[in-house]
Amino acid sequence: MTAQSQEEMDFGAEGERMQKRTVGGGLLITFEGGEGVGKSTQAERLFNKLQTFGIDAIHAQEPGSSDLGNNVRRWIKRANSSSPLAETLLFEAARAQLMFETIRPALDAGKVVVLDRYTDSTLAYQGYARGGDLQTIGQLNNIATAGLTPHLTVLLDLDPKVSLARVSNKPDLFGGDTGPGNTRVDDESQRRFEEQPLKFHQNIRNGYLELSKRDPRWCVIKADQAGHRIADAILKRVRRLLIEREIPESIFKS
Repeated sequence: MTAQSQEEMDFGAEGERMQKRTVGGGLLITFEGGEGVGKSTQAERLFNKLQTFGIDAIHAQEPGSSDLGNNVRRWIKRANSSSPLAETLLFEAARAQLMFETIRPALDAGKVVVLDRYTDSTLAYQGYARGGDLQTIGQLNNIATAGLTPHLTVLLDLDPKVSLARVSNKPDLFGGDTGPGNTRVDDESQRRFEEQPLKFHQNIRNGYLELSKRDPRWCVIKADQAGHRIADAILKRVRRLLIEREIPESIFKS
């Protein structure tokens, strides 16, 4: 047995035994945007990058990342019709469970939480696009999260005609040529939001842009750029937040 293998038995492999860096009070980073803008991809890229820097982080999504959330996700994506209020209450229930099971414990432990969708999605979709009362949704958001606001919200902004072409296995839903591109992972029965009229998606985009004017926590990035450029812009903003919270700048130069 080599000295290295003995050391790994005693202390674990190098990556496993490295002390992960935590952030006082934790850090909540949320990703928002309409269908097909690439937020899930960018959220995962950020999470993976943080891990390479030795930052203690978790990656979750809404609705999902819990048994309740996964069931809500499947039901809502398959349902033919539900009221904006019913949708909102279902999302809030899933959100409250995720807060209890995952988000709050992670933040209390000083972890960075990278979250794919959060309260702003409910305002944009069930509020601006579905006509739900924004004040009521805001109150429900506040109840479900105990008032927890993200430290940073990344909004990936893109014309819905372009973004929806990315998520369809069919030609552009609203005319034009999609060209080669990504296809949606969801099967045909789980595309309820994607198949809404173009106006619905335009209202979502407009809602997000309106929300982003109200708070400096927002970072709006045009999603028609190359993926690596978007990832670099996001990392630059996140790195600044981490340095402000006494994470050594030197770790980002390795």
